[in-house]
Amino acid sequence: MFFTAVVTGLIFVRFSRPMARLLFSRKMVISNFDGRPALQIRVANLQHQPMVEAEFRLMMVRKERIDEDDDARRFHTLKLEFDRLIVFPSALTIRHFIDEQSPLFGVTQVQLEQSSARFMTSIVCIDTVIQASVQSQKTYLWSDVCFGHRFVEIYTEHHDGRFEVDYGRIHETEPAPGESAECR
Repeated sequence: MFFTAVVTGLIFVRFSRPMARLLFSRKMVISNFDGRPALQIRVANLQHQPMVEAEFRLMMVRKERIDEDDDARRFHTLKLEFDRLIVFPSALTIRHFIDEQSPLFGVTQVQLEQSSARFMTSIVCIDTVIQASVQSQKTYLWSDVCFGHRFVEIYTEHHDGRFEVDYGRIHETEPAPGESAECR
């Protein structure tokens, strides 16, 4: 009986573990937002209930030349427009504004390729149904960055004030007006 109880408990724990059903966009985009260049990622909450206390992180790893005439992998934490939200909405865009303090300041697609840049993003939230912490992450390569593109609009506002999200368009981008577009 003890063995059956232990096995049942292990199976229950394995399959009852909360899952963060988050969908990350396939690409990252770099284009102007509110007049400033920004690296942007779109994320959607595919759960039917909201998640709370969301925390967002974004890091870039790339090869850089060091003083000893060699290359080293360097990690750069990218400052986000917001890194915490009380409630995770249906879908949102996470942004890192590219200014003089950003390690992406003045970077081109060729420079990202030469430095073998990778971007790692992580989201941690609390599932409100079972009051448990859930986590999800995604890694992007330099080739996943589209310059001069922006994400298409996915929210539709109805006449009664409700918003509807078209999850099928989460990955879609379009050339940003007035910018030269480059996407691989």
